[in-house]
Amino acid sequence: MAKEVQIIKATKMSAGKKIRVAAYCRVSTRSEDQLNSFFAQMKYYTDYVRTQRDMVLVDIYADEGITGTEIAKRDEFQRLIKDCKNRKIDRVLVKSVTRFARNSLECIETVRTLKENGVSVYFENDNIDTEQMNSEMMLYIKSAFAQSESLSASKRVKTAIRMKMENGTFIPSAAPFGYRLINGELVVEPKEAETIKEIFDLYLSGAGFNTISNKLNAKEQSTKWNAYTVGYILKNERYIGDSLWNKFYTPSVLPLRMKRNFGEEEQYYCEGTHEAIISKEIFEKVQKMIDEKEHSYYKGNRLERDLFTSKIRCRHCGWIYRKKTIKSGYHWACSKKSMTNDKCPSYVYSRDELDRAFITMFNILKQNIKIVVDDTISQLQFLKQRVNNSNGEIEKIDEELVGLSRQNDMYAKLFASSVISETIYYEKSEDIKGKITELRARRMKLVNEDENEKCIDELKNLKRIVDEHESLLSAMDEKLFSQIVQVIYAEEDGSLTFSTLGGLALRVDVKGGFREEQIA
Repeated sequence: MAKEVQIIKATKMSAGKKIRVAAYCRVSTRSEDQLNSFFAQMKYYTDYVRTQRDMVLVDIYADEGITGTEIAKRDEFQRLIKDCKNRKIDRVLVKSVTRFARNSLECIETVRTLKENGVSVYFENDNIDTEQMNSEMMLYIKSAFAQSESLSASKRVKTAIRMKMENGTFIPSAAPFGYRLINGELVVEPKEAETIKEIFDLYLSGAGFNTISNKLNAKEQSTKWNAYTVGYILKNERYIGDSLWNKFYTPSVLPLRMKRNFGEEEQYYCEGTHEAIISKEIFEKVQKMIDEKEHSYYKGNRLERDLFTSKIRCRHCGWIYRKKTIKSGYHWACSKKSMTNDKCPSYVYSRDELDRAFITMFNILKQNIKIVVDDTISQLQFLKQRVNNSNGEIEKIDEELVGLSRQNDMYAKLFASSVISETIYYEKSEDIKGKITELRARRMKLVNEDENEKCIDELKNLKRIVDEHESLLSAMDEKLFSQIVQVIYAEEDGSLTFSTLGGLALRVDVKGGFREEQIA
């Protein structure tokens, strides 16, 4: 006997419910063009959605016109994906595939991710709708063309630059400290040149990178010096009037990321490209001293990167803790004393003490997971709901932005028709732009309040990691430490505060911690 089967037809959403639409665009990097471009696209998408009775505009996501080959560099794009995953959006509108991504793999993966979260994408100029079953192949072809175009453009630019380097006519895009770039020429800046000479003289007198940077910082406040900057200056051939080109290069693969050239591509050394600040004799002496020190450092007892490197921060002065050698082994101490002449009254710790403190912290967290994590998540979700309920203010700001955009268009038309003078036009335009800037700042503040979502996600991840670890810790687990600990604060009383995923702060008393001046 055949069984009776009732077919329930698929429904995209309940009747009367509007489709929540978002628009994504990339705007010019120039501030003036960016403002006008954002105005135009906001007006376009707002007007478009208003003509669709079943749609409501959630937001417009606009990135600056930086490279489209790497999605991770686009903050607004990342915010769009996050909102889609949080089920705030049903459909995304984009002008074209090239505006969305120029990396075919990332384009396809992103579209698939959005589809998994019930979000479709419509590429207007390409007439591609990811709701259609046969769209993915066409999307891949379009994005592959965009990717090929981007790589070809990059190759053309690289070839032109290489040719200029080969014939010695290359002009740098920026001037190093001590110079100004004027009409394509590096011209010495006298005041900064004196600082360059001082740096070389100090190093020849025996001062190290850190000592030099500290002395410079004590003298002036306009420039913030550090050991890396001092080292870069001391090794830079520009200060003897020569130029080494192609120190960095961009591989012809996506994403297009600049890398340091360790011999992968040709470099070009050109002598006498500009006026020197330092003599070649002094420069060569400094290079010899640097090589000798680095050789001695690497040949000697160099400390390997430890699990706690860059993880411990002094609560008293804010400096990072570093590993220091002593007769009995090594310990962790605030780096301020060794980097400056100032003393810091903070405590120092052995590796065993740090390990035991983490074990204690994890076991406390494991035993109190419901109180510490579950209740925190509940409170954050409650706060998030309150924020979402008050987000009607965002809609009001959007309406004001659209109104200001129309006012700007109106004044532009009146000026073009000679109805109003240039003075009045620019006065009104500047007033509108000021209001726009203020409104967008307020809007961004409201949007950023939604960061509770990130905190909730991290806390859920923390709970999952802790739950997966079935028993309490009896020995140090480095993998577990790396997964859940973000930073450790060395408190003034010698205790340690562990900041975990989700921003939880758990303090542990450390027995045996001592101050650095107590070391024999």
